Amino acid sequence: MFKVRKPIFGSNYYPEAWERTEIDKDIDLMVKLGLNCVRIAEFAWATMEPEDGKFDFSLFREVVDKCRERGISVIMGTPTACPPQWLANKHPEIFAVAIDGTHQTIGGRRDVCPGSEVYLKYCDRIVEEMAKEFGRDDNVIGWQIDNEIEPERGNLGAMGCTCDECEKRFREYMKKQYDGDIAALNREWGTGVFSLRYRSFDDLRKPSPRVWAHPSYNFWWIKFQNDAQLDFIRRQREIIAKYSDAPVGHDSMPIFCLDYDGLMRDMDIMQFNHYNDVSNFREATFWYDLMRPMKNRPFWVTETSCCWNGSTTANGMRPKGFNNANVWLSVFLGAELVDYWLWRSHYGGHELMHGACVSSCGRPFHVGNEIKELSDELELTSDVICGTRPVTSGIALHCSTPANETFRFQNMAQGFAYCRDLQRYFYSPLADIQLRPDVITPSHPVDEYKLVFTPFMPDLTEADLIGRMLAWTKNGGTWVVGPMSDNRNRSGAKFTDRALGSLENIAEVRQEFYLPGGEAYPVGFACGASGNSLPVFYEAYTVSGKAETVAEFSDGEYIKGYSAITSTPYGKGKIIILGFVPSPETLQEFAKFLAAEKGVKPLTTADKNVVTVMREGENGRAFAAIETSRENGKVTLPIGGVNAFDGKAYDKGEEVVLPPYGKLLVVEK
Repeated sequence: MFKVRKPIFGSNYYPEAWERTEIDKDIDLMVKLGLNCVRIAEFAWATMEPEDGKFDFSLFREVVDKCRERGISVIMGTPTACPPQWLANKHPEIFAVAIDGTHQTIGGRRDVCPGSEVYLKYCDRIVEEMAKEFGRDDNVIGWQIDNEIEPERGNLGAMGCTCDECEKRFREYMKKQYDGDIAALNREWGTGVFSLRYRSFDDLRKPSPRVWAHPSYNFWWIKFQNDAQLDFIRRQREIIAKYSDAPVGHDSMPIFCLDYDGLMRDMDIMQFNHYNDVSNFREATFWYDLMRPMKNRPFWVTETSCCWNGSTTANGMRPKGFNNANVWLSVFLGAELVDYWLWRSHYGGHELMHGACVSSCGRPFHVGNEIKELSDELELTSDVICGTRPVTSGIALHCSTPANETFRFQNMAQGFAYCRDLQRYFYSPLADIQLRPDVITPSHPVDEYKLVFTPFMPDLTEADLIGRMLAWTKNGGTWVVGPMSDNRNRSGAKFTDRALGSLENIAEVRQEFYLPGGEAYPVGFACGASGNSLPVFYEAYTVSGKAETVAEFSDGEYIKGYSAITSTPYGKGKIIILGFVPSPETLQEFAKFLAAEKGVKPLTTADKNVVTVMREGENGRAFAAIETSRENGKVTLPIGGVNAFDGKAYDKGEEVVLPPYGKLLVVEK
């Protein structure tokens, strides 16, 4: 894996859309604006293989070579999201079938069946030919596989491909999941309801758009689609690895459709596309804090917008200063590469209204000066950025693709949305008091953390999460579980012998009943403090053995007097069961108490619109802060030193007011 000596800053470039004479003009302008990287070829299959089996890489060879001459590195994208017209004509069967029965055709992206053997054969061939051509080229610094893969992509609707071949493959897939035992499937899913009980795996059919589809069936179908997409990615990664040592990734989107746990096992680097605008800018930190821990190395922002989003229409206009803050926020939180989508605005097609660095006639947009300014700043701070990495707070928050799908196919509370509410109710309140957690998947190691939150996790057997967390807790960790956790099996069905899973006996806590929604009930803590809930979901507990009541519901006609938070010693640590969604203030006070018990303190004090991070590494320590809400924001410096941007000296403990979208990078001296 190569080591980055300065931040990689570039754009996505589609030379196949333009006359060849434009290449030199584009590269000259890239150099003028200070870009040092381009991502190419991701949709150019028809250019590289204009006829079946006839390959022509001359255009991209020219781009790679000319970029090398001008100091611009290249990320090579495999073009398998968009098959060429000749392939569509020759093999129309490669296209997917939507849940409503509509057969997809050429013209979009990712409209093919992920398991089509015909399609896979052609994909293998073009990827291998590309890898042969560019795999040993030292100017190709990385690979991107396909583009923004999701099981439920665009025109396909919510269930991915539903073709006849997928139906057949699904039956075989489920046979393997249940070792050929259809009775085990029936028991786990609870198919006695609505007389659904299957006699054999041949009874399993493709999904339909009806409202009353069995949620366990839907869960497994989308997992099957997910695994097919991961196999598709893995297949390309194995081909590329035969010819190239450059890191391979996939430009994932900030939604839980693709299984990140599965993806990260096969990728060298996490790549990520984000298009947050003014209205949701702060939310981008959640995704950065998810991407950063996955490979324990810096991630790549392979797409972001420099001026506005858009497809058929333009939207999400960025005001002055946003572009700078957008790039620096990602860099501060762990990105070593940021690429704009796109370099040159399309002059036709689906996305001609999307913003770009340069207009379709080759003139820099209004953000040209901002891009050059960013390039200069990244160059100026290269040593500290590339010689340090973000330091964990010691706190983690679990996030799971299967949990997201469980809630999607059968919600537990009206209006609940997994990713949104995980951010809203847990991540953001912690981040607002400078206890920003790492966001980790269930398989991620937890040894470096002292306090871990696991809310909204119905199935704790995912990646043997419960086994590993109990071992960690036994060694001294504090594990906060719930609400809405440990109450479903892996297929999303309830337990029949207990309300909670293994934790009911281990933590010696009995869930008496639960209440969805309702009112915002007050909570009284054993220490005498009080708190408040949010009217989302309530679980009423009684305790026994070593378990203690930390807080109880102090009002509510059904739940008054029941335990709301419990604590049970477990080895050197403790298990805390949280039976409600706390108000932000209640969570913050409780989290500060638990963190202090483990010697974890907020990084500093700051207004909640200010994102902060400490960075450490071979080049010392640095404190970064950035304002995210387009207003003034105060921050107290936890270290003294010199601002890398302007050389101004600051003292430890000094309060600084950041202007709208302002930033600091204080290097300790």
